[in-house]
Order: sequence, then structure tokens, then C-alpha cells
Amino acid sequence: MLGVQLVQEQRFRLSITPEMKQSFHLLTLSGQELIRYLQDVAADNPLLELEEQSVYSFKPSRRNNQQVYPSYDPLLQAKGTAPTLEQILASQIRTMKIPHRLEKVAVYLAGCVNADGYLKVELSEVQVELGLSMSELNAGIDLLQSLDPPGVGARNLQECLLLQIQRDPAAIPYAERIVRAGLEVLVPFHPGRTAGKYGITSREAQAAYEYITRLDPKPCRSIGCNERAHYIVPDATVDMVHGEMVLKLLATGNPRVTVNEACNNWIQESSPGEIWVTRAAEARAVIRGVQQRRRTLLRVMTAIMEEQKRFLSEGPAALVPLNLAAIAEKVQMHESTVSRAVNGKYIYTPYGVYEVKAFFDSGITTVSGEQTSASAVKRRLKEIIRTEQLNKPYSDSQLSALLEGEGIIISRRTVAKYREELRILSSLERKRWA
Repeated sequence: MLGVQLVQEQRFRLSITPEMKQSFHLLTLSGQELIRYLQDVAADNPLLELEEQSVYSFKPSRRNNQQVYPSYDPLLQAKGTAPTLEQILASQIRTMKIPHRLEKVAVYLAGCVNADGYLKVELSEVQVELGLSMSELNAGIDLLQSLDPPGVGARNLQECLLLQIQRDPAAIPYAERIVRAGLEVLVPFHPGRTAGKYGITSREAQAAYEYITRLDPKPCRSIGCNERAHYIVPDATVDMVHGEMVLKLLATGNPRVTVNEACNNWIQESSPGEIWVTRAAEARAVIRGVQQRRRTLLRVMTAIMEEQKRFLSEGPAALVPLNLAAIAEKVQMHESTVSRAVNGKYIYTPYGVYEVKAFFDSGITTVSGEQTSASAVKRRLKEIIRTEQLNKPYSDSQLSALLEGEGIIISRRTVAKYREELRILSSLERKRWA
């Protein structure tokens, strides 16, 4: 028979408060995301004030006519919107002396070209939409493909390469013939077999292949404004000053927030109600979260750069293996906290702007028993391949042996993996035939 009884026991349980959740969220934000978050919170809570950060300063030139320009207007320096690819192509079409109907077809097709320059639209739909005959549609396509840059308006990669070859007066002989035969002959490419197939010499086949690889498979990718520019604002800066490491958090990514004194005094003196007391508590919680974020970032970044101090004096080749566990133990934090702190953060170093996560790297054992970073091995692998003979490139096994001769123990499979990550072709595809 089952009975019911009361049992008293002790249990330990970690409860995450709303303020702790907010601190975790603030820690994961980048500098720009933090500013946007605080702006939204300050707009909703009148007790919270966000200090404006003046990043740029303007000094008017003495040559400016003060009567005409009595004060600096930043709108005068604003750039207009860059033209789109469609507008660039349409402007070329409208300068031509062609029938109005043909111009209408070409302009419509220009609007169907994607960001890479390819015409990705069903021609039957265009024909029905504009009420065209097939000859009129083909004339519009021919006109579109005659525009700059060469290759625009192609319907596939093969047609794109052929358009560029046909419009190039310095095109290498046999290049058009090889492309027309199919792109599968180019990957992987073997000059001897290609030469025998087309009745040419290996030297001519190699020259044609190198010419084809210099053609642009996406001729319009850098034309027109399709995406917004992505800007990186570093969260901190680090440098060596008189042999000592100096790390500072930048104000642009770590804004200062305060409580509005007037509102705070009014609440304390007038006791307007529970809602305003709650708003004051929320504002103070945000301020504590921002201050905690600043302290955590400073501790974590300082610990990382202390471990990578050789990087500051010798450069990227001196990076040492590092993982989250080592930093977490050093700063007495959990690995998840360290991961949140470095996520999306950037640091300005003497060698440029680096993502903080770039300083965490796996290690490879050397002959002496020490560890070297995978980044340093990749950099050395790239240097060896750069100096190899073009007609006798190193195989992955030979690269592994060369690195082992330098004291780096690495297998052939790891060499192949690093080579693929560096986007370096295999030895057969790197070979240049005489």
C-alpha cells in the first residue's frame, strides 16, 4: 500500500536573476551593438543617460570663405548614393543610337542581371511580358552582352568566359577552343593530355590555361552598390611601450552611462510612486552591468595578450597555442564567460586590427617537445609553396618532410587539410609545364 509522507531535505540550486541575465547579454554584445542597446534602453527609461562619444573632430580650413561658409555643415561632406549596376548598364544603353523598342528590351534585361553580372531570368517569361519575337529578344541579349564590363549578360560561366575572350584583342590562341569544349577539361588540368586532345604543344596548352584562369568569373561583383560597407570598430588597443604591454579599452566601444541626477533627486524627495522606483532600480542595474562588462573585458583581454606577448614584439608568426580553458583558469572565470567576452570583439595591435578569437589557436608539437601554433605552420607552409619550382611543385608528402626537417611534426593529411584551408591547389594543379 502506497503512503504519503512529508520529507524535508536540503538542496543547493543556482538561480539566475534577471540582472545576471542582463550582464550575460551585455557581455556578448560588440561595441556597436552595446551602443545601440543602450540607446534603446535610454529612450525607454528617462533616468538613464548615455554619454555621447565624439569620435571625429573637424577643423575648418583657413582658406574657407567665412562669409560664404560661416559654419561647418557636415551634410556638405556627405556622398551621394552610388549608382546601381542596373543604372550603370542602362546609362550605357541610352547613349547608343538604337531603335526605341530595342532600347526598351535591353534596359529591361539590364534590370534582370544579378550582382555578379549574370542574366538569371527565364527568357520565355521576358518574351511574354514584353510581347517580343525570339529575334527581338536575342537582339536585346546581344546588345546587353556588348556592354562593359566584358562578360556581363552571360547566362552561365562558360558563356561569360567566352564573351571575355572574344572581346579581348590579346586573347591567347586556343583559349576559346578549350572553353567551348567544356570547363570540365580545366579541373583538374593536365597540359599533356589537353595538348594531345587539341593537337597543340604542352606550352601552348599551359599558356591558354593560365590565360583562362586570369578571366573574371564574376565580372560585375565590384560594380554598383549592392551591399552596405561593413566597418569594424575595435573594442581595445594594445601596444608595447618601453618593453611593457599597455592595453586600453576604447571609449567608442565602451560608452559611459549614468543616472540622471535631477530625476533621481526628484524620486528620492517626492516619492512619486512604485513605477519610478522600479525605473531607478533598472537604470542602476544597467550601469552595474556595463561596468561589470568593462572589467571583464579588461581582465580577459589582458590575460590573452600576456599569453601572446611575443606577438606584440615579433608579429603574427610568433603566435603560441592558446585555448579558452587556459584563459579561464588564469582569470578565475568559467570558459563560457570567456567565450562570451571574446565573441565579436576586436583589438587594435601594432600589426593591424585582429578579432580577439584569432589569438586562440591549436598547437602542433615540434621535435624539441614545444608547441607551435597552427597559424604559424600555415604561414610557413604558404612560404614554402611560394618558393617552390613551378615545374616541380612539392607534394603533400614532401611538404610534410620539409616541415619535419624544420622541427615541425605534421602528417601528410594535416598538410593537405591546411593547404585546402589556405585555398592552395594540389601539386598536380600547381604544376606549370615547359
